[in-house]
Amino acid sequence: MGFALAGFAVEAFGLRKAYDKTPFRQRFLGALGLGGDRRERVVALDGVSFRAGRGEVFGFLGPNGAGKTTTVKILTTVLTPDEGYARVAGFDVVRDSLEVRRRIGVLPEDAARGFAWRLSAFDNLYLSAVTYEVSDPKTRVREVLELVGLGREAWGRWYQRLSSGMKQKVALARALLSDPEVVFLDEPTKGLDIIFAAQFREMVREQFGDRGRTVFLSTHDMRLVEETCDRVAVINRGRVVAVKAVEELKALLPSSRQVYKIEFAGEVGAVEGFVRRVESRGLAEWVKFRGCAWAAVLGRRTRF
Repeated sequence: MGFALAGFAVEAFGLRKAYDKTPFRQRFLGALGLGGDRRERVVALDGVSFRAGRGEVFGFLGPNGAGKTTTVKILTTVLTPDEGYARVAGFDVVRDSLEVRRRIGVLPEDAARGFAWRLSAFDNLYLSAVTYEVSDPKTRVREVLELVGLGREAWGRWYQRLSSGMKQKVALARALLSDPEVVFLDEPTKGLDIIFAAQFREMVREQFGDRGRTVFLSTHDMRLVEETCDRVAVINRGRVVAVKAVEELKALLPSSRQVYKIEFAGEVGAVEGFVRRVESRGLAEWVKFRGCAWAAVLGRRTRF
């Protein structure tokens, strides 16, 4: 993988964001002058800065609650920062928010938001395509549905009747409808089956068919970052603690994982029960599909 060095697609400088978590009762009493004016504020971002190059697959890695989603919401113009500023595709996310929105696609963490439950998957995307003023919207909807691997039998099904994985595919298709310069993916593999998750990683590596496209991948999954990204920013407790090439980051992290490779000669269906048992016991960090060979990274030895 490689990316263009000329210019940056995503830039963040000193982003700060805090939320007021004061309980309603305490705020109400404070307004009446009965309980003082004690406020409980949670700092989500504390001076976040980084740059992602044009045409780069850029990872944004951190544990739950580290500030990843807040950062993505600022970069996609959903939230405004308390301090600092950011640019996407060369435009300020606050002053030029409309220009930013014309150039981005977003797969949010809450991917189901914004879909009409009693419209089909195809009709939902067609409505979005018309809203985005996409030329030849029906053709474009077919293209993105095929790209994300949603079977044709599901295209006409009501959105509410789709499985969680199918809904995630439709949300990914919506993010790609306008053929955006920059795609933001927030925890994109949530709900995907393990076979499509492997296909999805390949899509990210190929930048969804456009090598000039920038992909901003926000996740807690180190393996997803390792297999798809050029560089990665690591965020923890609202602060970026490192921005490095993926290979440099891997060299800094000691590996305590034990890897066991299990091969099956039978059909894929014969091993699905085994895979479910591994996942249900919380023993597998990942399960990889390679024809009829599965590999599981286990925390300890166990019997099945």
